[in-house]
Amino acid sequence: MLRHRSLFWVLGGMALNVALRPSPPGYAGYARARPAVSTPAAPYKMTPAAKPQPKTPMPVFAGSLEDWVRPEAASYQALHFPRSPSWPNYQMEIDRSLADFGPECQLERTIERQPGKDLGFKQAAEDLLRGIRLPEELLDVLRLDAEQLGKTLAMLCPWNKIFLLKLEIMGEHNCPRWHRDSYIGRGIISYNLSGTQYIAEEHVNIWELENCGNNDHILRDPSKVREIAVGDLFFIKGNGFPTGEKGLVHKSPPVQFHPDGFVKNRLVLKVDVPLQ
Repeated sequence: MLRHRSLFWVLGGMALNVALRPSPPGYAGYARARPAVSTPAAPYKMTPAAKPQPKTPMPVFAGSLEDWVRPEAASYQALHFPRSPSWPNYQMEIDRSLADFGPECQLERTIERQPGKDLGFKQAAEDLLRGIRLPEELLDVLRLDAEQLGKTLAMLCPWNKIFLLKLEIMGEHNCPRWHRDSYIGRGIISYNLSGTQYIAEEHVNIWELENCGNNDHILRDPSKVREIAVGDLFFIKGNGFPTGEKGLVHKSPPVQFHPDGFVKNRLVLKVDVPLQ
C-alpha cells in the first residue's frame, strides 16, 4: 500500500514539473497551448481610389430649332442648326452695301419682352433693313431668320427681358482671338464667305486662353478647329448662361481678300442675349 502511494506522488510530481516548465527565451511566463494562426506572406495593401477626372464639356449640339429647347441641349456649350443656303453668293452686293451700315458697320435694335405682347422681332427686322441696298431675295431671308432665331432664343432664355437684334458687315474688324463670351449668349448667322470657328475645350490650354493673347499658345491641337458653314444658325452660350454647359471657345474666321487686295466683307445677323 505504501509503495503504491509513493509511486502516485512521484508521478504527480513529474506531471507538475512538465506543466511548470519555463518557456523558451524571449517569451514571458510559461508556455501554454495556443491555437495555430496563419500569417499572411505580405501585408494587405489598399489600392488607392482613382481620382475623378474633370468632365469635358460637349461643345456643339446639332438639331432643328425645335430641338434647341429640349432638355438634352442643356448638356452642350452651343447649338447648331445646319442648312444649305437658298441664295447665291452675293459678295459683290454685300461689299457695295458697306456704306449703308454707318461708321461702325453695324445696325442694331433693342427688343423688350412685354407680358401678353409679341416680341416684335419681325418688326425690328423690317426697321433694321429699311434703306439697306441688298437683293430682295437676301432681304427676305434676313427677315425670316431674324424672326425665327429671335423667337427661339426667347423660348430658350425665358428669364431674359431684353434681346439685341444686330446686322453687321465684318471685314478687318472682327474677333480674331480665341475667347469665351461674357454675356448669356449669342445667336449668329453668316450669309457669305465663312462662319464662326470653334474648338472643344479638351484641345485648349485654358490658362493661356484666360491669361495670354497669343492664339498659337491657346490651341493644343489646331487640327481640331471646326467651322460653321454659311447659312447655318448657331447659338453660342456665354459664361453668363445660367444652367448646363456654357462658355464655348470660339473666334471669327480669318479675313479674306479680293485679288486686288481689298477686304471681302462678311454679312452677319446676330441676336444677343445680354446680362441683366
